[in-house]
Amino acid sequence: MLIKALIGLTKPIRYPLESLLYRFSHQGGYLRDLKDRYKGQPMLVVGNGPSINETPLESFAHIPSIGMNKIDLLFTRSQWRPSMILCVNNVVVQQHRASFLASEIPIYLAWKARWFLKGKSKNVHYFNLFDSEEFSTDLPSGVGSGATVTYPALQFAYYMGADPVIIVGVDHNFDRSGASNSYEKRVGEDVNHFDPNYFAHGSTWGIPNLDASEEVFLRSRRAFEADGRKIYDATIGGKLQIFEKIDIDDALVLVNRAPR
Repeated sequence: MLIKALIGLTKPIRYPLESLLYRFSHQGGYLRDLKDRYKGQPMLVVGNGPSINETPLESFAHIPSIGMNKIDLLFTRSQWRPSMILCVNNVVVQQHRASFLASEIPIYLAWKARWFLKGKSKNVHYFNLFDSEEFSTDLPSGVGSGATVTYPALQFAYYMGADPVIIVGVDHNFDRSGASNSYEKRVGEDVNHFDPNYFAHGSTWGIPNLDASEEVFLRSRRAFEADGRKIYDATIGGKLQIFEKIDIDDALVLVNRAPR
């Protein structure tokens, strides 16, 4: 409890300091290179819910995509690969750092997570994470934080000019939910993700805050709509009700109609 209290007390200092240090790094250049990279093209944002096991990702292999956190646990049973992988959670970085460092796919981590990587890779880059939920349209300056890594992913998709964005695997359905920044030891197999060992028995995981996630998803929808763009939710059996729902077959029709 004391450590958590200290973290809370130092937060007003830590975020501005980290932002200052980030400006002196060379990471912004990697992000500027992403500007409008996929302008007007459909993009897939892939969550890690159990529905991914039913999602025909290989059929979407021809469009750019963003994977998140431990998505590479899927690679032994799928030919699909994301264009990049995002992670903002320090606990996940610590648990998965060997995989991030060995990745041949570009990895984008929150700048604050660099302390937990303990290694270097030409494929690992960093972005600044604001102490704010404001949806950012300027990736090199920073990314708005929220209760889910999918929120930064949508900001990346926005900056890269994607239209439409199609979400899959964001089931929005967990066996536990609670306040933001709450952690506990996992008991039993992980039923919340596509792999039962995603957060294995005895490992630490962050309890999801579904209400807070919905707030930042609404921010995302409004930002895209204000720019005349669209986010669709094609998650099979997903419980999220923020974005317009389409079934997976309609999503395939949509991306196959797009010019290549």
